[in-house]
Amino acid sequence: MPWEPPKDETAADPFATLRIGFAGRVELPAGELLAEQSTRIDGNHDPGPLCWMSKEPPSAQLLATLRAESSYNGLWPLLLVDDTELYGDRCTVGVVTPEPRAHIDKWQPEQVMSRIWDGLCQVDSELGPAYDAESLAPFGHSCPGLAAPGDLLADPTVLANQLTQRLLEEQTRLGLVPAPRGADVLTVLGWSGATNHVSRSAGLSAMLRSWENRFGARVLRLGPDRLDLSVAAPPIRAEHAAAVAAEHWTFAPDRIMQDTGSISTYAEEIRGRRQWTFWWD
Repeated sequence: MPWEPPKDETAADPFATLRIGFAGRVELPAGELLAEQSTRIDGNHDPGPLCWMSKEPPSAQLLATLRAESSYNGLWPLLLVDDTELYGDRCTVGVVTPEPRAHIDKWQPEQVMSRIWDGLCQVDSELGPAYDAESLAPFGHSCPGLAAPGDLLADPTVLANQLTQRLLEEQTRLGLVPAPRGADVLTVLGWSGATNHVSRSAGLSAMLRSWENRFGARVLRLGPDRLDLSVAAPPIRAEHAAAVAAEHWTFAPDRIMQDTGSISTYAEEIRGRRQWTFWWD
């Protein structure tokens, strides 16, 4: 389950493999390189490409093949929802200024969870606690800390390949991002989906890295305000599911409170579940 770095992470041009066609091993559909589109760009700044995206939906088999290739070329494959026809503008790639992967290294997942938990539970002098005890049960206003790792029920890569087919839709595209693991994509891609929750994504990427290691999670699809993961080691016991649900609440509170109303109810939803879905207002 622990993540291992790709064999070649230091290539000067992360998209070189696209230009040489993966040495003939993989045939890619038509696509384009996408660059940063944030307000930092001006006429004197060439932002460079952030990712490659196909023009049509890919096949699940192509994703599986590219996952196997990613350990050699450093390009992480995933499904992207960034359709200009559907949304009127690009909405997932380069919306905000991307951060370097080194920013993720500065965060520890337990630190991220504690800071967000304390912020969400901050007491207003007039209104009282932001969340009542019932919605936080079985926990209180003190952060419970990280959950224990899960037990693998499947190979993480095999499960990711199996679940990809469920997420293929007309508006999904293949994305190839220069990152050695899926958790880092949120940060290096200039994604803005959680900006109403956190100002930058590096802390969320740090939590995702931890989920990759503890729960065999893999990033499958990223949209303008949504993230889908496969989970090869989900919580089974009620107590374990509650501890994991507490982490999810700090990661995407809208998903938990607006959909289920409480951490305990959400915990029942994710027991044994091999796909986690998050969204943000």
